[in-house]
Amino acid sequence: MTTKEKEEGKKSSVNSLPIGDRDKHGDLKADAPNPVNPHSQSSSDYPAPQRTTTKIPEIPQVPSTNAQSPAINRPPKQPGPALGPYYQFIKTDLNKMLWLGSALILRHVSFDRPKIEFHCEPKIDFNWEVLYDDFFNMRIYRVNISIELRDGQGDDEIRWKIDWNDHQTDGLFRIARYNQNWRGGFFSCNGFDASVSEQKKSKLKAGNVWEHLNSIHDEKQLHLLVWGGDQNYIDFIFEDVPYLKEWVEMDWNTKWTCDFRDDLREQVEQYHFNAYLENWERPEVKNVLASIPSIMMWDDHDIFDGAGSYPPLLHDSPMMSGLFKTAQKMRLLFQHHTTVDKARDHGLFGYQSYNFLTFCGPNLALIGSDDRSERNIEQVKDAKSWDIIFEKLDQNIHNVQHLIVIFPVPFSIVRFQLAENCFEHLKNLSHRCRNLPLVKQTNSIFGLPELYDDLLDEWTHEAHINERNQVLERFQQLAEKKRVRITFFSGDVHCCGISRFKTHDKNEPAPIYDSKLMYQVISSAIVNLPPPRMAIYVAHMVKTKWYPVDKTVEEIIDFFQRVPETGRKLMHKKFLPNRNWCYFEQCDPIDTTMYTPVESVSFQRCCASKNRTAPVIGLGPTSTHDGRGGTGPPIHQHTQSLACTNKKENNREQMGVHSLRIRLWLESAAKHNEGRDFVSYDLLIPNLV
Repeated sequence: MTTKEKEEGKKSSVNSLPIGDRDKHGDLKADAPNPVNPHSQSSSDYPAPQRTTTKIPEIPQVPSTNAQSPAINRPPKQPGPALGPYYQFIKTDLNKMLWLGSALILRHVSFDRPKIEFHCEPKIDFNWEVLYDDFFNMRIYRVNISIELRDGQGDDEIRWKIDWNDHQTDGLFRIARYNQNWRGGFFSCNGFDASVSEQKKSKLKAGNVWEHLNSIHDEKQLHLLVWGGDQNYIDFIFEDVPYLKEWVEMDWNTKWTCDFRDDLREQVEQYHFNAYLENWERPEVKNVLASIPSIMMWDDHDIFDGAGSYPPLLHDSPMMSGLFKTAQKMRLLFQHHTTVDKARDHGLFGYQSYNFLTFCGPNLALIGSDDRSERNIEQVKDAKSWDIIFEKLDQNIHNVQHLIVIFPVPFSIVRFQLAENCFEHLKNLSHRCRNLPLVKQTNSIFGLPELYDDLLDEWTHEAHINERNQVLERFQQLAEKKRVRITFFSGDVHCCGISRFKTHDKNEPAPIYDSKLMYQVISSAIVNLPPPRMAIYVAHMVKTKWYPVDKTVEEIIDFFQRVPETGRKLMHKKFLPNRNWCYFEQCDPIDTTMYTPVESVSFQRCCASKNRTAPVIGLGPTSTHDGRGGTGPPIHQHTQSLACTNKKENNREQMGVHSLRIRLWLESAAKHNEGRDFVSYDLLIPNLV
C-alpha cells in the first residue's frame, strides 16, 4: 500500500464517523472517539503501524557546550561507556530482618561486566541481573542487594567500590538499624519545562537546591530520597526530534490519526535514554543517586506535558499512545530498575499501573501511587487498581505509626472552577475557532488551551473530585482500623504549602486521637521556575476551606508565618513560590527537640491556645549565606513575652509521642554576594493513638 493509499484510508475512517463527531468544517471533535483506535484498552494501546519505505529525518548531532550542567544539551548527548551506580531502596523485610535495595549499572557492550564490592559490618548478599543485553550499545545490569538489618539505633555504613576494568569508582550510603528513626528527603519537578525562557533560566542555577540537599546530607545523612514526579523533563522532544516537530504542525485530522512509526519509536526511546542519563549524571544528582537510596513516582513531564489529561481523540491517538508506551518503558528502567516483563516480579503492582508499597523499619511505610498509567478525562486511576492498593494496605499495615502516600499531584489544593469551565468551553470550540490568531497563541503544542490539561490534572477538578472523595473515605477507614497516621506528599504545582483534613464535629478529638487528621505536604519545585507572585496572591483569594465528606473539614493552613528573605510577618501565609525541597524524620518519645528549642528550632501553635487542634508549626534553622547546611538560627527569634504573637507552647496531647517532623527548605528569592541562602519551616505530625 502506498503512502497516498494509507492517507486515503485514514480520511475514509474520519469521514465514516457520525456527523456528531465532526464539526461543521469536517474537523474531528476533541471529545470524539479516535477513528483509528476507537476501542483502546490502555494508555499504551495503539494499532500496529503500517509498513513504509520512507525514512524519517535523523536527530541532529549535539553541538559542543561549555555550560555548567550537561543536562541542557539539545538534543541530549549519548552517554559515556560506564554509568552508575544509581541506588534504589526497595523495603525492609522485618520477618527476615533484611534491608533490600538495588543498584542500576550501565556498561558499554564492548566491556566485560564490572566487579562490585561492598564493605560493611552487617552481612550483605548481592546478585547480578541483566535487564537489557544490548540497549543502544549499553548492557544494563540490576544488582539486587540484601543487607542484614541489625538491632539497635544508629546507622550502618555501606561502602562500595566498582572495578570497571579500565578505572575504579567508590562511595558509600547508610542504612538505618531496626530501632533507628529514619531521615529522608522529598522533592519534585527536577527540570525546566518548555515554557521557561532562556533568559529566566539564566537567573536561576539549576543545581542550587540540589546542592543544598547534598549539604544537609553531609551534615546528617539521609536514609532515603523520595522523588515525587517530573524527574526528567521530556518537553523538548517535540522540538529536538525532527519528525515530532513536523507532527506538531500537521493538519488536525492527520495529526491524530497518523501512525506511531517503528523508526520514530526507536528515536523516541533513544531520546529518553540519553535524557535520563544526562540528567542522572549531573554532578549534584549523581552524588545523591550514589549515596542516598531512592524511590520514585513519575508524573506527566516524564511522559509529555499533561499526559492522560486529554480528550479521547488525542488520548487514544497512535502518537500519544506510542509516546506514552515508550515513556513507560524508560520510566520502569531508570526509576524502578526493571522492565515491563519483570515489573510485577520486582514488586510493582496495579491493574494497568505500577504502584509500590515499602516499609522503612517497623514504624514507617510509604505507598507510591501511579496516577498516570490509567488516567483519562474521567478517572485518575482505575477502580481495580484502587481495590488492589487498599487490599494490599489492609493486609500489610500492622502496628505502623505513619503511612506516607505519594501522590505526584496534590490530593488537596485550591479549586479554580471558573477557570475550569472557561477552558472546557474553549476546548469545545471548533478547531478553526481555536486556530484564530488571538486564541491560538494561548494553545499548547497539541492544539488545546495551554491550561486545560493543567487544571484537569488536579484531583480537585470537577471531573475527579468524586473519585478523590471516595479515596479519601477509604483512607479514613484504613486510618481508623489500623490506627495509622496518613500523610500525603505531593509536588507538581511549583510552590509549597500545607493542607489538612480533620474531623469536623462539635466535640473535635485531640489530634492524636483523630483518625481523620491527614496532612498534605506540597513541595515543588527543586529546579523549575516558581510561579509569579500574582498567581500566589490569586490562590489566597479563592476559597481555601471545604467540607468534602461526612464530618470532615479540609483547609489550606496558614503555614508560613515569616517572609523567607527578611523574617518579617507575612500577609499571605498559605503558599510561597520559592523553590524548595522537603526534609522529614521520625521523632521518638525521648527526642526532646520536639518540646524545646534545640538546634535553633522552636515550635508554636498558629492559633490561640484555646484551639487544641491547631497544627504544631515553627521556624526551623537556616543555611549559611552561601546556601550550605542547616545550622544557622531561624529567620525570626521568638520571645516568650505576652507581646509575642508566636509564643512557643508545648502540648504533649497535641504532638503525641511518635511524631513525624516535616521541614520545608525554601531557597531565598534574594541573591546575596555568596549565593542564595535557605530558610526552613517546620511541622510536627502526631501519631494516631
